[in-house]
Amino acid sequence: MSIRLSCPSCNTPFALPALPDHGRTQCPRCRDVFPIRTYTEQPDDGAPEAAQPAQVVHVPRMWPRYLAIGGAVALVVAVVTVVCAVRMYQDARRDTSNNNSDVPPTPSATASAPGALVGLGYLPPECNVVVAVQPGPLLAEAARLKREPRDLLAQLGLPDQALAALDGTGVPLAQIDHIAFGAYLNDPGDTELRVALVLVLRAPLANEDEFRAKLKAKPVPRKADRWVVEVNKVPLSPVLLRASPKVWVFGLADNDFAAAEKGGGAQFGPGVRKMIDAVPPDAAVWLAADDDRDWAKKPLLNFLAAMQPDAKKLLPALSAGRGAMVALGYGEKPRLAVQLRTADTATADRVRGYFAARAAETEGAKVEAPSTTEARYEGPLDANLIRRALTDLGR
Repeated sequence: MSIRLSCPSCNTPFALPALPDHGRTQCPRCRDVFPIRTYTEQPDDGAPEAAQPAQVVHVPRMWPRYLAIGGAVALVVAVVTVVCAVRMYQDARRDTSNNNSDVPPTPSATASAPGALVGLGYLPPECNVVVAVQPGPLLAEAARLKREPRDLLAQLGLPDQALAALDGTGVPLAQIDHIAFGAYLNDPGDTELRVALVLVLRAPLANEDEFRAKLKAKPVPRKADRWVVEVNKVPLSPVLLRASPKVWVFGLADNDFAAAEKGGGAQFGPGVRKMIDAVPPDAAVWLAADDDRDWAKKPLLNFLAAMQPDAKKLLPALSAGRGAMVALGYGEKPRLAVQLRTADTATADRVRGYFAARAAETEGAKVEAPSTTEARYEGPLDANLIRRALTDLGR
């Protein structure tokens, strides 16, 4: 059974042998790439038509399986960047005597406060998860420890896909001012998905054609500022938008570029904004998330939990949470800040009690109650604290 469809741009009819797994195709005439929303099934040559009548099939606006996997990969990259960055301090400080001290010079940079990160304004305003990474402080830390930056990034726990994607762009870390990632994790029955990554450079690219060539970019018809690109080891083909000489936006669908098309400045919901406001101004890596609906029921998180048995243990804890902020600040005394918004005051009291017990074991740590349903912990960066907290959550 083959399918017939028409291009939404030029109305050219054409046939495909089957519906692609990724749910998208390219028009043979105008070369426009578009998602398949409707098509007509028709019998293959030689098949009796009476037994296989043609019918119009409406494709629901859902993410195809590869897109769910791609969204999961993107989310894992973002979360692992924040949570697992604590590993760098244990691994990097164990023994640097055998490391090559002739490390290329890196820029000495201090982190900018969230309000100064222009990349946030290019993310979809619907995002309920927002992540920001400023490479400058990380590079300065690598130079201070006399480590290769890429080795240090690998010790952050970043998966191979993230490092391969970074290498594939050909843009050195020292040229990146910051990276902003945003996602809208949907609820059951909600088929909308928002995923965008914004690359903000310190200076314009010397050769934009070379940059696009490394990404195997193909122009999107009738959209001079967009290209379909290929990212190493990432199972999808995102679209790249040139918002300005220093701002490049990656997304999966037209809606992901709504803020970028307006020139940036998008505002998030009040809960997400509050969590971003809670980020310490010197944090170089942070995550902020907020949603009044049950996180444990979000399809993407359940998808991730099904892939990783240990993660499934965290779903009950997610049901009790509504918002979270995790931030890492680098320097001579690296700092960790965590703020959680819970579903009720009783849960908040238990979280504050847990934070207080950990603070009693850590010199310089403190616990606060921003509201009756919130708990905040600040203290020296301690990898053991993060690992212990995740283990306790699983219990």
